[in-house]
Amino acid sequence: MKNKNTITRNYVLGLMESGRCSGGEKIPAARDLAVHLGISLLTVQNALETMSKEGLLKVVPRQGTYVSEEWTNRILQSSISSYIAWKRLPWGEYFQKNIPDLVPQLHTSDRMPHGVFEVVPTSTVLMNQDQYLDLEPLLDRCFQDKSDFHTEQFDSFHCKGRLVGLPFLFSPRVMLYNPRILKENGCPVPSPDYTWDDFLKCIRLLKKKLPAENIFTWNAGYYNWMTCVLRAGGSLIEPSAEDPVKIDSPATRHGLKLFRDLRYVLGEKKSSYSELFEEGKVAFAIGARQVVGRLKQNGVHDWNALPLPRIPGGCDTSLQATELLCIRKECVDMECAEALVRFFLSEAFQKHLAELKYAIPIRKSALQPSNDPRDILFEREVLKVHSRHHLDSPELFRLVCDGIDDLLAGDADIDEGTAELAGMLRVFIRITRGIPFGKS
Repeated sequence: MKNKNTITRNYVLGLMESGRCSGGEKIPAARDLAVHLGISLLTVQNALETMSKEGLLKVVPRQGTYVSEEWTNRILQSSISSYIAWKRLPWGEYFQKNIPDLVPQLHTSDRMPHGVFEVVPTSTVLMNQDQYLDLEPLLDRCFQDKSDFHTEQFDSFHCKGRLVGLPFLFSPRVMLYNPRILKENGCPVPSPDYTWDDFLKCIRLLKKKLPAENIFTWNAGYYNWMTCVLRAGGSLIEPSAEDPVKIDSPATRHGLKLFRDLRYVLGEKKSSYSELFEEGKVAFAIGARQVVGRLKQNGVHDWNALPLPRIPGGCDTSLQATELLCIRKECVDMECAEALVRFFLSEAFQKHLAELKYAIPIRKSALQPSNDPRDILFEREVLKVHSRHHLDSPELFRLVCDGIDDLLAGDADIDEGTAELAGMLRVFIRITRGIPFGKS
């Protein structure tokens, strides 16, 4: 049961989240809140005072209490944020309905980009790994028997010996397509063994009739270009190699060039249309099984999937898509943290994910066999998934992503650009390994 401080706090936070009380605006008087909530005035005043100390509210003597202009930038002990709006997560409603009974003090926020608890994708974990707790002790405390889990997914997020994110679902990436759009615009569906050149032919054919935003959602996001790099046989880092830096290898450069060629064919430098495929408005998109859940949520049924296009001389592999629970080092409520770990890995929640067809649950027993060939494709492609990133430094990850983003969105020579990035990576690795300059 929620205590009365929590009731007051969550009610005021709800006013702020909904926009009924925005930054700089006055909230209802404590006396009015007490009457509305049926709580004593002293309790309400104590709750508002705590929120003021946290930087959420600002008390102006003889005038009242106002929402802080910077309240969305606060990181609250009792707040969980998500990388996309909770209502866009097919499992978000289930979470918000069931979690209050387990963790009454928890506030699910859409307006605050960060909380002590965060649901994030892979790239966010890699960029912020030093800010998160090691979740291995919590995982061991909650689940001594891990035989029902895809434990290799846990291994993927060990950075510098720490489990910085707890994956609760994952998926390979495939090529999603809208059969209706292809048919209406005279574009045949590629065969399952199609190549990158075959894919570009489809793009050119569609370009005669459709704007770029309705053909493919091109952007320089890590998952897009890294998928192409892996398919070309490239990588960023190979720790066991004598020279671990592979960002300037021929295969990596080839993958980056192919992905930029796709931009040239589309005639589009950057796209912000990532949600349009989920709305049935785009012909092709590289996507994971998470998209399937959102298609279902949006009532879009006219879709299908193919393996990613082959790149001759490359590898038949797929970059994993993952959603993870992360907990910031500032966390002081370990009981709340433990409750969240138990919830996300529980049989009930994992089975709910399976029912939604939202990604692949981390529990093996949750995923039931399907006769839908689209589901079968995802299950088959899991065997090809690439999940180890080898960039244990957030500084390195940002450097690489920013550098490649500039290369792909611009027109600079990719060979020269990757040579510069590789040089910086090699210097970084030499320094971290303590190798003096002038020695191999």
